[in-house]
Amino acid sequence: MRNTLPAMSYVQTAFPSLAGHVGVGVEGSNATVQGDDKWHANSGNSLAVPPMDPYGPVTRWFDVFSRGTNSCAWNAAPWVPWVKLSQYNGTVGGSDGQDARVFISIDWENAPKGPNTTVVNINVTTPCRSFDKYGYPEPTIQVPVQIRSVPDNFTKGFVESDGHVAIEGPHFQAIVPPSGGASANSTSSNGTVSKLRRFFHGNAASAERPTAKRADSEEITYHVLESYGRTSGGVSLWPQNLEKLSLDAAPALEYSLYLFSNTSAANVTLYISPSQNYLGDGTPLEYGIALFPAGDPQPKPTLVRPVGNTVGTGMPDGWGYAVADGVWGHVGNYTTSRFAVDREGAYTLRVWCLLPSIVVQKIVVDLGGVRPSYLGPPESFLLSRDVAGEYNQTSYINEVDTLGGAGNGSLARQKKTGGAGSVFLSWGTLALAAVGTMLALL
Repeated sequence: MRNTLPAMSYVQTAFPSLAGHVGVGVEGSNATVQGDDKWHANSGNSLAVPPMDPYGPVTRWFDVFSRGTNSCAWNAAPWVPWVKLSQYNGTVGGSDGQDARVFISIDWENAPKGPNTTVVNINVTTPCRSFDKYGYPEPTIQVPVQIRSVPDNFTKGFVESDGHVAIEGPHFQAIVPPSGGASANSTSSNGTVSKLRRFFHGNAASAERPTAKRADSEEITYHVLESYGRTSGGVSLWPQNLEKLSLDAAPALEYSLYLFSNTSAANVTLYISPSQNYLGDGTPLEYGIALFPAGDPQPKPTLVRPVGNTVGTGMPDGWGYAVADGVWGHVGNYTTSRFAVDREGAYTLRVWCLLPSIVVQKIVVDLGGVRPSYLGPPESFLLSRDVAGEYNQTSYINEVDTLGGAGNGSLARQKKTGGAGSVFLSWGTLALAAVGTMLALL
């Protein structure tokens, strides 16, 4: 409300912490050891990093830092040789010490074989101990390692890691023709979609583009919007002047997944561009969604209406958050659907956009592992594109983490160019968002 700095606190440097001169923190937690704080059990000496598996981030990390007055040496020792560290020892504090971020990696070739989860400990020791040794054991970092692999018959699709699957909307595996009898036409794609298929399928000549037909013989399909939205791009129905479609008349975006978890509450959230019921509340924005085991008959899709009614001058519920965040889906459950995943295996996710203003930017399948973040998890491992044990998932554009990543940069190598259709829809949605912002501010 005011341009006033919050209250500031200072770390005193005249005396060491009661818990010792050396502290340890880990990725994904506010807790530190040695010592007591509200983020871990009293007198506990162990902290766990997020789990590691061949389809997840290449590295996890922990920090070793000074909270005392002395120059203190430290040593880190994993219990098994196939857990590797970027740094095994160092010095913190004093005039010559420096805090260190240590990256953990796995030698997957020499890790135990077979599907299992094991927890590997890393001991962190220092000779700088005084009375703290009577109250606190020396720190231990726990690394959950999930050793697993997809079967050979799953050759294309996204793979679960860390209890979730995150997908950039334009990275679909197929467009499914409408179920109402429209034929699939093997016409050549427009430039944007052709580029996408070459990148993901490696053979543009064999890529087919299923479409529906309107009465005026204009095809109904999906158009990829590169460099659009909050992350890599978006995808929406084309052409722009469509009336609202029924499920039977709409083509579907299809995404292939391999899930290791089984749960009765797999929450699938679509991040879609902010738009209102521009045809009136009697014809609301709507999409269909279904998640089911690959090869099984498709169940009846769940219909979702993410935008509520506009009452007088009041905007729809959640509209202010959608405009501020640039998407429906970040705040609230307006675009979240729940499905049961009763077994490990290959799954099919389908999305039917029923109006062109449904622009899918991102999809997140939460199987219990999604943590709070603004952009959502970075995109998951994609079989046929990424290399197991090497895919760096530290950002949505897959840039190499200068501190410890070893990304392949495959997404970063895509040129950020867009066609006229991208500009047209981007400006249309931006105009809607601008109007919503002004109304929200009023």
